[in-house]
Amino acid sequence: MPAAVNLLDDPVVKEIGNKHQKSASQILLRFLVQLGVSAVPKSSNEVRLRQNLDIFNFQLDAFDMKRLQGLDQGEAGRTNFAWAG
Repeated sequence: MPAAVNLLDDPVVKEIGNKHQKSASQILLRFLVQLGVSAVPKSSNEVRLRQNLDIFNFQLDAFDMKRLQGLDQGEAGRTNFAWAG
């Protein structure tokens, strides 16, 4: 199974980010929100925390959504977290 590609560096994500004047992470977060998926971004950096909240002043159009859906990497792209308890 091929290794997952980092979507933050994907040219499609970056192109859509340029179109909306948003970062790759903002595009990916907005994509999840529009799909109805709850996302919990991890950051302790104040700038990134603010960026993570700055995803509600734009919307991805159907073409953007279709292009992003085409980047699905299946199981290879999913990260599993083991919570210590």
